[in-house]
Amino acid sequence: MPPFDRRGFLRSTATGAAAGILGAGAARADEAAPWVGWVRSYMKKPVKLAITCYNTTAPYYTPTRIGVQDAGAQLGVEVLWTGVPDGNTVAQIAQFRQLVATGYQGIAVIPVEPDAWIAPIKHAIEQGIVVVCTNSDSPDSGRELFFGQDLVGAAEAQGRMLAKLAGGRGTVAMTNCAPGMLALDRRIEGAKKGVTAGGLEIVGVFNTDPSDMGSDRSTIRDIARSHPNLTAMMPLCGQDTAAAGLVKQEMKARWPIVGTDLIYQTLEMIRDGVIDGTVGQEPYLQGYLPIMHLYQRVALNGPKLNLPGGNYFMADEIVTTENVAEYLEREKRFAG
Repeated sequence: MPPFDRRGFLRSTATGAAAGILGAGAARADEAAPWVGWVRSYMKKPVKLAITCYNTTAPYYTPTRIGVQDAGAQLGVEVLWTGVPDGNTVAQIAQFRQLVATGYQGIAVIPVEPDAWIAPIKHAIEQGIVVVCTNSDSPDSGRELFFGQDLVGAAEAQGRMLAKLAGGRGTVAMTNCAPGMLALDRRIEGAKKGVTAGGLEIVGVFNTDPSDMGSDRSTIRDIARSHPNLTAMMPLCGQDTAAAGLVKQEMKARWPIVGTDLIYQTLEMIRDGVIDGTVGQEPYLQGYLPIMHLYQRVALNGPKLNLPGGNYFMADEIVTTENVAEYLEREKRFAG
Protein backbone atom coordinates (compact mmCIF):
# COMPACT_ATOMS: atom_id res chain seq x y z
CA MET A 1 0.00 0.00 0.00
CA PRO A 2 1.47 3.43 -0.89
CA PRO A 3 2.28 5.85 1.97
CA PHE A 4 -0.55 8.04 3.20
CA ASP A 5 -0.70 11.42 1.46
CA ARG A 6 -1.44 13.74 4.38
CA ARG A 7 -1.43 16.84 2.18
CA GLY A 8 -3.89 15.22 -0.17
CA PHE A 9 -6.07 14.20 2.74
CA LEU A 10 -6.05 17.75 4.09
CA ARG A 11 -6.92 19.20 0.66
CA SER A 12 -9.82 16.83 0.15
CA THR A 13 -11.27 17.12 3.65
CA ALA A 14 -10.77 20.87 3.74
CA THR A 15 -12.81 21.17 0.56
CA GLY A 16 -15.66 19.24 2.11
CA ALA A 17 -15.35 21.09 5.41
CA ALA A 18 -15.43 24.44 3.68
CA ALA A 19 -18.64 23.43 1.95
CA GLY A 20 -20.13 22.46 5.30
CA ILE A 21 -19.07 25.67 7.04
CA LEU A 22 -20.61 27.74 4.28
CA GLY A 23 -23.87 25.83 4.60
CA ALA A 24 -23.66 23.48 1.61
CA GLY A 25 -24.26 20.55 3.97
CA ALA A 26 -24.56 17.09 2.51
CA ALA A 27 -23.55 16.14 -1.00
CA ARG A 28 -26.44 15.63 -3.40
CA ALA A 29 -27.81 12.11 -3.36
CA ASP A 30 -27.21 11.60 -7.08
CA GLU A 31 -23.54 12.48 -6.60
CA ALA A 32 -23.06 10.34 -3.51
CA ALA A 33 -25.05 7.25 -4.47
CA PRO A 34 -22.61 5.46 -6.84
CA TRP A 35 -19.55 5.46 -4.59
CA VAL A 36 -21.56 5.08 -1.39
CA GLY A 37 -23.12 1.99 -2.89
CA TRP A 38 -19.70 0.69 -3.88
CA VAL A 39 -18.40 1.09 -0.31
CA ARG A 40 -21.43 -0.68 1.10
CA SER A 41 -20.94 -3.60 -1.25
CA TYR A 42 -17.23 -3.66 -0.39
CA MET A 43 -17.95 -3.66 3.36
CA LYS A 44 -20.87 -6.11 3.03
CA LYS A 45 -22.45 -4.29 6.00
CA PRO A 46 -23.38 -0.70 6.87
CA VAL A 47 -20.67 1.65 8.09
CA LYS A 48 -21.57 2.81 11.61
CA LEU A 49 -19.63 5.67 13.22
CA ALA A 50 -20.33 7.58 16.44
CA ILE A 51 -19.06 10.41 18.57
CA THR A 52 -19.76 10.64 22.29
CA CYS A 53 -19.50 13.96 24.13
CA TYR A 54 -19.32 14.59 27.87
CA ASN A 55 -21.47 17.76 27.66
CA THR A 56 -23.89 17.71 24.74
CA THR A 57 -25.71 20.85 25.91
CA ALA A 58 -22.66 23.16 25.93
CA PRO A 59 -22.91 25.88 23.24
CA TYR A 60 -19.27 25.25 22.33
CA TYR A 61 -20.17 21.87 20.84
CA THR A 62 -22.86 23.11 18.45
CA PRO A 63 -20.35 23.54 15.57
CA THR A 64 -18.76 20.19 16.49
CA ARG A 65 -22.12 18.41 16.26
CA ILE A 66 -22.89 20.06 12.93
CA GLY A 67 -19.44 19.08 11.63
CA VAL A 68 -20.20 15.46 12.56
CA GLN A 69 -23.55 15.61 10.80
CA ASP A 70 -22.08 17.22 7.69
CA ALA A 71 -19.36 14.58 7.43
CA GLY A 72 -21.89 11.75 7.75
CA ALA A 73 -24.21 13.29 5.17
CA GLN A 74 -21.40 13.88 2.69
CA LEU A 75 -20.15 10.31 3.12
CA GLY A 76 -23.63 8.77 3.10
CA VAL A 77 -23.01 6.74 6.27
CA GLU A 78 -24.71 6.40 9.64
CA VAL A 79 -23.08 8.77 12.14
CA LEU A 80 -24.47 9.08 15.66
CA TRP A 81 -23.89 12.18 17.80
CA THR A 82 -24.49 11.16 21.40
CA GLY A 83 -23.21 11.59 24.94
CA VAL A 84 -24.37 13.00 28.26
CA PRO A 85 -25.53 16.52 29.14
CA ASP A 86 -23.85 16.84 32.51
CA GLY A 87 -20.31 15.44 32.54
CA ASN A 88 -21.41 12.12 34.07
CA THR A 89 -18.44 9.95 33.09
CA VAL A 90 -19.97 6.72 34.43
CA ALA A 91 -23.05 7.18 32.25
CA GLN A 92 -20.99 8.22 29.22
CA ILE A 93 -18.75 5.14 29.51
CA ALA A 94 -21.79 2.87 29.84
CA GLN A 95 -23.13 4.42 26.66
CA PHE A 96 -19.75 3.95 24.95
CA ARG A 97 -19.74 0.26 25.86
CA GLN A 98 -23.19 -0.04 24.30
CA LEU A 99 -21.91 1.51 21.07
CA VAL A 100 -19.14 -1.09 20.99
CA ALA A 101 -21.63 -3.90 21.66
CA THR A 102 -24.04 -2.78 18.94
CA GLY A 103 -21.64 -2.77 16.02
CA TYR A 104 -20.19 0.73 15.72
CA GLN A 105 -16.85 0.28 13.98
CA GLY A 106 -15.38 3.73 14.66
CA ILE A 107 -15.97 5.96 17.68
CA ALA A 108 -14.69 9.43 18.59
CA VAL A 109 -14.68 10.32 22.28
CA ILE A 110 -14.80 13.75 23.95
CA PRO A 111 -13.87 12.81 27.55
CA VAL A 112 -13.81 14.89 30.70
CA GLU A 113 -11.88 12.46 32.97
CA PRO A 114 -8.98 11.02 30.95
CA ASP A 115 -7.93 8.24 33.33
CA ALA A 116 -11.44 6.83 33.58
CA TRP A 117 -11.39 6.20 29.84
CA ILE A 118 -8.19 4.17 29.69
CA ALA A 119 -9.76 0.74 30.26
CA PRO A 120 -12.94 1.25 28.16
CA ILE A 121 -11.00 2.54 25.15
CA LYS A 122 -8.38 -0.21 25.41
CA HIS A 123 -11.15 -2.82 25.55
CA ALA A 124 -12.86 -1.34 22.48
CA ILE A 125 -9.60 -1.38 20.53
CA GLU A 126 -9.13 -5.04 21.46
CA GLN A 127 -12.56 -5.65 19.89
CA GLY A 128 -11.31 -4.14 16.62
CA ILE A 129 -12.96 -0.72 17.06
CA VAL A 130 -11.07 2.33 15.81
CA VAL A 131 -11.15 4.93 18.60
CA VAL A 132 -9.98 8.53 18.51
CA CYS A 133 -10.37 11.44 20.90
CA THR A 134 -11.36 14.94 19.88
CA ASN A 135 -11.40 18.31 21.67
CA SER A 136 -10.28 16.65 24.91
CA ASP A 137 -7.87 13.74 25.21
CA SER A 138 -7.22 10.51 27.06
CA PRO A 139 -3.58 10.11 25.98
CA ASP A 140 -2.82 6.92 27.92
CA SER A 141 -5.81 5.01 26.57
CA GLY A 142 -4.20 3.83 23.34
CA ARG A 143 -6.60 5.96 21.27
CA GLU A 144 -5.39 6.21 17.70
CA LEU A 145 -5.36 10.01 17.36
CA PHE A 146 -6.28 13.17 19.21
CA PHE A 147 -7.95 15.90 17.13
CA GLY A 148 -7.74 19.24 18.88
CA GLN A 149 -5.71 22.24 19.87
CA ASP A 150 -2.20 22.46 21.26
CA LEU A 151 -3.78 23.79 24.42
CA VAL A 152 -0.58 24.72 26.21
CA GLY A 153 0.80 26.65 23.26
CA ALA A 154 -2.50 28.37 22.47
CA ALA A 155 -3.05 29.50 26.07
CA GLU A 156 0.53 30.73 26.32
CA ALA A 157 -0.06 32.93 23.26
CA GLN A 158 -3.37 34.06 24.78
CA GLY A 159 -1.58 35.03 28.00
CA ARG A 160 1.13 36.99 26.24
CA MET A 161 -1.48 38.85 24.21
CA LEU A 162 -3.41 39.76 27.35
CA ALA A 163 -0.27 40.87 29.22
CA LYS A 164 0.64 43.19 26.37
CA LEU A 165 -2.83 44.76 26.44
CA ALA A 166 -2.48 45.24 30.22
CA GLY A 167 0.80 47.08 29.78
CA GLY A 168 3.00 44.28 31.08
CA ARG A 169 2.23 44.82 34.77
CA GLY A 170 -0.54 44.29 37.30
CA THR A 171 -2.75 41.35 38.26
CA VAL A 172 -4.82 38.87 36.30
CA ALA A 173 -7.62 36.47 37.24
CA MET A 174 -8.29 33.23 35.36
CA THR A 175 -11.33 30.94 35.25
CA ASN A 176 -11.72 27.17 34.99
CA CYS A 177 -15.08 25.71 33.94
CA ALA A 178 -14.04 22.05 34.15
CA PRO A 179 -11.75 21.25 37.10
CA GLY A 180 -9.96 17.94 36.60
CA MET A 181 -10.38 17.95 32.84
CA LEU A 182 -7.04 17.40 31.09
CA ALA A 183 -7.84 20.02 28.46
CA LEU A 184 -8.30 22.70 31.12
CA ASP A 185 -5.23 21.57 33.05
CA ARG A 186 -3.16 22.05 29.91
CA ARG A 187 -4.78 25.37 29.12
CA ILE A 188 -4.04 26.64 32.65
CA GLU A 189 -0.44 25.50 32.31
CA GLY A 190 0.01 27.52 29.13
CA ALA A 191 -1.92 30.52 30.47
CA LYS A 192 0.31 30.77 33.54
CA LYS A 193 3.42 30.67 31.37
CA GLY A 194 2.09 33.36 29.04
CA VAL A 195 0.94 35.94 31.60
CA THR A 196 3.98 35.42 33.83
CA ALA A 197 6.33 35.91 30.90
CA GLY A 198 4.35 39.04 30.04
CA GLY A 199 4.83 40.53 33.52
CA LEU A 200 1.45 39.88 35.17
CA GLU A 201 0.82 38.45 38.64
CA ILE A 202 -1.88 35.75 38.91
CA VAL A 203 -4.36 36.32 41.75
CA GLY A 204 -6.04 32.96 41.25
CA VAL A 205 -7.74 30.41 39.01
CA PHE A 206 -11.44 30.43 39.89
CA ASN A 207 -13.89 27.60 39.18
CA THR A 208 -17.08 28.46 37.30
CA ASP A 209 -20.32 26.74 36.29
CA PRO A 210 -20.67 27.07 32.50
CA SER A 211 -24.08 25.39 32.49
CA ASP A 212 -25.62 28.43 34.20
CA MET A 213 -24.82 31.86 32.76
CA GLY A 214 -26.28 33.56 35.84
CA SER A 215 -23.96 31.61 38.13
CA ASP A 216 -21.04 32.20 35.78
CA ARG A 217 -21.60 35.96 35.81
CA SER A 218 -21.98 35.96 39.60
CA THR A 219 -18.62 34.20 40.01
CA ILE A 220 -16.84 36.66 37.75
CA ARG A 221 -18.55 39.59 39.49
CA ASP A 222 -17.28 38.26 42.84
CA ILE A 223 -13.76 37.92 41.43
CA ALA A 224 -13.78 41.53 40.27
CA ARG A 225 -15.17 42.85 43.57
CA SER A 226 -12.67 40.83 45.61
CA HIS A 227 -9.79 42.22 43.54
CA PRO A 228 -10.59 45.89 42.92
CA ASN A 229 -7.12 46.55 41.51
CA LEU A 230 -7.41 43.79 38.91
CA THR A 231 -5.80 44.80 35.62
CA ALA A 232 -6.73 41.87 33.34
CA MET A 233 -9.29 39.07 33.04
CA MET A 234 -8.42 35.75 31.38
CA PRO A 235 -11.40 33.40 30.98
CA LEU A 236 -10.28 29.92 29.95
CA CYS A 237 -13.66 28.62 28.72
CA GLY A 238 -16.04 29.85 26.06
CA GLN A 239 -19.02 30.53 28.29
CA ASP A 240 -16.76 32.26 30.84
CA THR A 241 -15.50 34.60 28.13
CA ALA A 242 -19.01 35.78 27.28
CA ALA A 243 -19.86 36.07 30.98
CA ALA A 244 -16.74 38.18 31.62
CA GLY A 245 -17.74 40.54 28.84
CA LEU A 246 -21.23 40.98 30.29
CA VAL A 247 -19.83 41.67 33.77
CA LYS A 248 -17.31 44.15 32.36
CA GLN A 249 -20.19 46.05 30.73
CA GLU A 250 -22.30 45.91 33.88
CA MET A 251 -19.50 47.13 36.18
CA LYS A 252 -18.11 49.60 33.64
CA ALA A 253 -14.73 47.96 34.19
CA ARG A 254 -11.71 48.83 32.11
CA TRP A 255 -9.63 45.65 32.38
CA PRO A 256 -8.83 43.93 29.08
CA ILE A 257 -10.26 40.49 28.35
CA VAL A 258 -8.70 37.87 26.12
CA GLY A 259 -10.72 34.68 26.30
CA THR A 260 -11.27 31.41 24.51
CA ASP A 261 -13.54 29.91 21.87
CA LEU A 262 -15.90 31.37 19.29
CA ILE A 263 -19.27 31.60 21.01
CA TYR A 264 -21.30 34.07 18.98
CA GLN A 265 -22.01 36.36 21.93
CA THR A 266 -18.25 36.65 22.48
CA LEU A 267 -17.69 37.59 18.84
CA GLU A 268 -20.38 40.26 19.08
CA MET A 269 -18.69 41.74 22.15
CA ILE A 270 -15.34 41.78 20.35
CA ARG A 271 -17.03 43.67 17.50
CA ASP A 272 -18.46 46.11 20.04
CA GLY A 273 -15.10 46.66 21.76
CA VAL A 274 -16.03 45.04 25.09
CA ILE A 275 -13.84 41.95 24.77
CA ASP A 276 -10.38 42.48 23.29
CA GLY A 277 -9.84 39.06 21.77
CA THR A 278 -10.39 35.34 21.89
CA VAL A 279 -8.53 32.21 20.78
CA GLY A 280 -10.62 29.70 18.83
CA GLN A 281 -9.80 26.05 18.19
CA GLU A 282 -11.72 25.03 15.06
CA PRO A 283 -14.75 23.44 16.77
CA TYR A 284 -16.41 22.52 13.47
CA LEU A 285 -13.36 20.60 12.30
CA GLN A 286 -13.14 18.84 15.69
CA GLY A 287 -16.33 17.07 14.61
CA TYR A 288 -15.81 16.88 10.88
CA LEU A 289 -12.23 15.58 10.64
CA PRO A 290 -12.52 12.69 13.15
CA ILE A 291 -15.48 11.29 11.19
CA MET A 292 -13.57 11.60 7.92
CA HIS A 293 -10.60 9.83 9.50
CA LEU A 294 -12.73 7.06 11.00
CA TYR A 295 -14.39 6.53 7.63
CA GLN A 296 -11.05 6.09 5.88
CA ARG A 297 -9.85 3.65 8.53
CA VAL A 298 -13.10 1.63 8.79
CA ALA A 299 -14.60 1.73 5.29
CA LEU A 300 -11.49 2.03 3.12
CA ASN A 301 -8.98 0.19 5.31
CA GLY A 302 -6.76 3.29 5.24
CA PRO A 303 -3.49 3.33 7.18
CA LYS A 304 -2.98 4.90 10.57
CA LEU A 305 -1.56 8.40 10.67
CA ASN A 306 1.77 8.38 12.47
CA LEU A 307 1.86 11.86 14.00
CA PRO A 308 4.04 13.01 16.92
CA GLY A 309 2.30 11.98 20.12
CA GLY A 310 -0.68 10.90 18.04
CA ASN A 311 -1.78 14.56 18.00
CA TYR A 312 -3.60 16.09 15.03
CA PHE A 313 -3.44 19.71 16.13
CA MET A 314 -5.85 22.33 14.80
CA ALA A 315 -4.77 25.86 14.02
CA ASP A 316 -5.15 28.56 16.66
CA GLU A 317 -7.70 31.17 15.59
CA ILE A 318 -6.77 34.56 17.06
CA VAL A 319 -9.81 36.83 16.81
CA THR A 320 -9.63 40.58 17.47
CA THR A 321 -11.56 43.64 16.31
CA GLU A 322 -9.47 43.58 13.13
CA ASN A 323 -10.78 40.25 11.83
CA VAL A 324 -13.93 39.57 13.87
CA ALA A 325 -16.24 40.40 10.94
CA GLU A 326 -15.21 37.28 9.02
CA TYR A 327 -15.77 35.09 12.09
CA LEU A 328 -19.19 36.62 12.72
CA GLU A 329 -20.14 35.65 9.18
CA ARG A 330 -18.67 32.15 9.41
CA GLU A 331 -20.08 31.32 12.85
CA LYS A 332 -23.54 32.70 12.08
CA ARG A 333 -24.58 29.20 11.04
CA PHE A 334 -24.03 27.95 14.59
CA ALA A 335 -25.59 30.85 16.49
CA GLY A 336 -28.80 30.10 18.30
